Amino acid sequence: MTHSEAEHHFDQITPTVEPLLAKYPRPPGPESENNPLVLALPPVKSDDEWLEQLTSLPVFDKSQLQDLAYLRSYYVAELKNFFIPAERARQLSRRVDQLIRFGYAKRNPLGGEHFRKLQQAYSEAQTAKKQQPVKLVFSEVRPICSFSLIGVSGMGKSTTVDAVLAAYPQYLLHESFGLHQVVWLKIECPKDGSVKEVALNILRAFDIVLGTSHAPKSASRITVDDLMSRVKQLARAHCLGLLVLDELQNVSVRKSGGREELLNWFQELVNELKLPLLVLGTFKAREVLQLDARHSRRAGVMGGATWRPLGRGSEFDLLVDTLWSFQWLRSPGDLTEEIKAAFFEETQGIVAFMVDMYLVCQLYALGQGKETLTSEMFRHVARTDFEFLQPLLNALRSKQPHRLNKFSDMEAYDIDELIHHKQLLIPQTAAEQLEDKPGTSMVARASAAMRSALGVSDSEARRWVESVLTAQHKSHMTLTSDALAAFFKARSERAGDACAA
Repeated sequence: MTHSEAEHHFDQITPTVEPLLAKYPRPPGPESENNPLVLALPPVKSDDEWLEQLTSLPVFDKSQLQDLAYLRSYYVAELKNFFIPAERARQLSRRVDQLIRFGYAKRNPLGGEHFRKLQQAYSEAQTAKKQQPVKLVFSEVRPICSFSLIGVSGMGKSTTVDAVLAAYPQYLLHESFGLHQVVWLKIECPKDGSVKEVALNILRAFDIVLGTSHAPKSASRITVDDLMSRVKQLARAHCLGLLVLDELQNVSVRKSGGREELLNWFQELVNELKLPLLVLGTFKAREVLQLDARHSRRAGVMGGATWRPLGRGSEFDLLVDTLWSFQWLRSPGDLTEEIKAAFFEETQGIVAFMVDMYLVCQLYALGQGKETLTSEMFRHVARTDFEFLQPLLNALRSKQPHRLNKFSDMEAYDIDELIHHKQLLIPQTAAEQLEDKPGTSMVARASAAMRSALGVSDSEARRWVESVLTAQHKSHMTLTSDALAAFFKARSERAGDACAA
């Protein structure tokens, strides 16, 4: 691609993501210190600035405590966006910043090398279309331009990366050079997908940002080499600064033709394009990366870190202490050692579980007309509303490797749906918070709540209520909650059976 062709391409783009006009602290030039790709980035942040960037806390006003319970439930729901960064998050933010800046260090678009490589990429793409493979030899990479982050689901890997990426403009327009710079792309590896599908997702991500149509509508007759060449051409043309591949464990090693194809492609992107990669995944992703002695030759390409659940210590205490300060109950009570022990026992230090269970626990209390959290309440919510997590949590509690290997991935759940149905159980007037009156059918009231929440028939609502009814139920609220839990558990099991079939 010549310089005039690049300018023509510049005129044709109708971006989906609005580009920001690139601004420089000093005039850009061909020298390394005047690289416009680096000059246009935000200044390097201090550790304190990164902590502020990553922190996300809900708005809390004591005057909200005067509102009715059902209104307070909407304030509580804001906790789903709660995030306070630990030391590991700060370290990751620094690593991402280094990857982007190191990757751009040798890629000054004002140097003649830039357009020579664009022409080379174009030629390779044309060759791939004719299915004439070209053997390429790549040079050694310095410094490390890739990083893998492995850990159990729910430890905030994706949340942290999203917050870090938000500190950079994704799309910069260098008007004077006719250059569209894509600073970062983040894609999710498709479930049980192949390397071909990963490449397609990268092309689609470019299209979303640029408003283009590089991803083919049908890829049945397109080779992996062709798609990879398109990815490399776009990465060069738009000076991609960082490619983030999330949920790497979803990639099927068998469909992709083996680990070697995937790892070789990673190495091509890093070596040939000087394109940094950030790979995220659960422990199962290790099967894809296969980072062992047989692949020690790649050690210079793929550095990494592992995020494990929190233990009982200062980091765990800080998280619980901060969470406890966000309560929309009128008599929150003291954070006792017993409550902290319940927090740890029922979540095993997985951050997402700690936040979600604490949130739902407050909704449960509001639904029961209670204004104080207890350890018993937290355990009840953990064992009922989050019953589906118990196999994984029991494996973590056992600390037995053979049991943990069975739960390398966490079953996904929809916290928004859980919040919504808990909110439906909260009375909307003060009068409705009274205990069930003698002579009022508890089953009838629970059935009515089920009809309202699910939109099912009278007979079906009553059937679900009666299926869970025991002598222990003293309130229509607890009966409705248990009936809803049974309904969603059965629906989840049916969905799982359908997927297996």
